[in-house]
Amino acid sequence: MLETISVSFAIPLAYIAIGLAILGVVGFSLLQMLQDLKGAKTAFIGIGIAAAVFLLCFLLTDNRDFIIKDITVAAGTMRFVEAAIYMFYMLLIGAVLAICFSSVSRYFK
Repeated sequence: MLETISVSFAIPLAYIAIGLAILGVVGFSLLQMLQDLKGAKTAFIGIGIAAAVFLLCFLLTDNRDFIIKDITVAAGTMRFVEAAIYMFYMLLIGAVLAICFSSVSRYFK
């Protein structure tokens, strides 16, 4: 009985703590952006590029259900999962190319 009471009390408390943490992160981020508008412009450009890459990856996926044995995953869910995997691969390749470019360009300076 005591375990049920403590778990049923802790879950809403955890939700409240997570909500407060999210509000704090968003609030302090907005405050920082208002103090440094040039940096905010750079951040919004980065967010826009990430959104464009995700949109490209989302358009590359197909819209069909995923069925394995007796488990069926909806087409919409599979489309987002597949887009996230494609985005991971694209960003990983971009990071490797950026590292290679920076190490090679160092020799030409």
